[in-house]
Amino acid sequence: MPRDPHAFDVAARLAELLDAAMADDWAEEQPTMAVLWQSFADPDDLRIAVKRLERSVEEELVQFDEGDAHLAVAHSVVTRHMPPEAGTRPDGRPVRLTIATDHASACGIVRHPDGAVEQFAAGDLEITRLLRSLLWLEPSR
Repeated sequence: MPRDPHAFDVAARLAELLDAAMADDWAEEQPTMAVLWQSFADPDDLRIAVKRLERSVEEELVQFDEGDAHLAVAHSVVTRHMPPEAGTRPDGRPVRLTIATDHASACGIVRHPDGAVEQFAAGDLEITRLLRSLLWLEPSR
């Protein structure tokens, strides 16, 4: 089924927001995540939370499992190990790798130390599968 060209890609927007928020943070030791969700009690109640991970992704996401509709989740980390889908690092310096997923798509962003940003398809990455498995992702209403 082809995607609606006018549909709003929630995963890509959340990836862009988290990447922009973390653009100046090059600490390699602590990943960050963002969750976008909507309350069932009030469909106009749209919320976003950004948190530095102090434990595993699984342990951190437990606090967001309240039965509300999670629209997207993102994970961002500075790394020296890039998946093949993300391309290569010509200079060997670390990059910020941000992955986001929603109910229908996934988006990856690589931020280089010089500020250059590249998007890539992240649907087959292990972190994408993990994020999707941990949250009840559904389309916005």
